[in-house]
Amino acid sequence: MSKETGVAIVTILELPGVTEAQYEAAGAALPPGAPAGILYHSCGAIEGGWRIVDVWESQSAWDTWLDTHYLAAIGVAPARREAMPAHHAGPVIR
Repeated sequence: MSKETGVAIVTILELPGVTEAQYEAAGAALPPGAPAGILYHSCGAIEGGWRIVDVWESQSAWDTWLDTHYLAAIGVAPARREAMPAHHAGPVIR
């Protein structure tokens, strides 16, 4: 969780026109290992593109990763780039 606020953030990135193959190619072009500050990652196809929903330790960690690495690798301007404080971020207890 963020040292600044003590709250993780949920992020949504929507990439118009991106396919699974483009997503995988971008991932292969990124530095190895998990980005600093990421806690959870999920993604999948949506109508007309690709959506990535993650949980990050902080807004600054997400912004740094996107602006320094990811957007250049994927080569598409996001149609949606949103972050919000997480009320809960962790395992689901059944």
